[in-house]
This record gives sequence, C-alpha cells and structure tokens, in this order.
Amino acid sequence: MNLDLQVKDNFLPKDLFQKLSVYCATLDYGKEITYNKVEHVFYSNKIYKDDDLLKDLEKSIIKHFKVGIKNLHLAAFTLVNTKEPLPHVDTLQFPTEKHLIIYLNGDSNLNAGTGFYKPTDDGFDLNTAIGCYPNRAVLFNASDCYHSPLLYTVKNSIPRFAVIIWFEPKIDL
Repeated sequence: MNLDLQVKDNFLPKDLFQKLSVYCATLDYGKEITYNKVEHVFYSNKIYKDDDLLKDLEKSIIKHFKVGIKNLHLAAFTLVNTKEPLPHVDTLQFPTEKHLIIYLNGDSNLNAGTGFYKPTDDGFDLNTAIGCYPNRAVLFNASDCYHSPLLYTVKNSIPRFAVIIWFEPKIDL
C-alpha cells in the first residue's frame, strides 16, 4: 500500500470556493455510475479539458502541491451518498497518476470524508480517515490506494459534493 496522502485546507481561493460550493448543488448529475465492479456508486458532471475552471483548479494544485497537470484522465463534479464502505482502487490511465478530491459541500464530520484502507487476508482495515471539511483537498497516488467514501456512519441523508481530478503530474514546472 502506497498511501502518500497530502491534505490541504483552504485549497481554493475563497471566492472560487464559494461559487463552486453553490454551483455544485445546481448541476444535473445524471444517472449513477457503478465503478470498478465493486458497486461504488457515484454521480458526476464532467469538467472538460478546455474549461477555464480546470485552469483555475490547476493553479491551486501547483500552489499547494507543487505539481501541474501533464495529462488529464478525468475531472468532474461528483455527488456521493453511499451508505456502505466499499474500498476500491480507481482505474489508472497513467502509471504515476494522482487523484485529487476537493470537498465542496456535505457533512463536515470525519465520517463524511474519505477512508483509506489496508488490504488484509479477510478484507480491509481502515488505515486513515480524512474528514470532509469544506475547501479541503486530498491528493494521493492512485496506483494501489484503496479508499472509500465514509458516509456509512452519517445519521442524515446529506450527500457529499466534491470535485475530483485524476491526472498524470507535471513535476518540472
């Protein structure tokens, strides 16, 4: 397991974060996507390569994590309301791919964030939990990082809204 987590609070400029935290709740997220045959269900609204928003997001990635986007695999607004932990590894398009989650809205408790798991002989053990705090970004290696939304202990039905970006990092900025 290659966890290598990086967490940054106040990731986006305040005005951009405020706009996105309202905007994300107005989007059409379409039908559910079952991902990686583990029934990890989420809803998304794609952000396209030529969207100026992606350029603004990359500025924050460079500022806080000192890497840029060399090649884009996926960028999207997501809505998750999964009530069961479903540890999974996301599909890779690039061998050194990084995955970024930027929390926009949701329950700000630890149990509404993302759990990172260590595989065991009989399943998975929770290794690290990251809380869903507004404007928090979590960057991790995608290659063998088992993770799952932690909404299964939330007592209400508030979904989690986030932006995800899967990319090959550009290091020589």
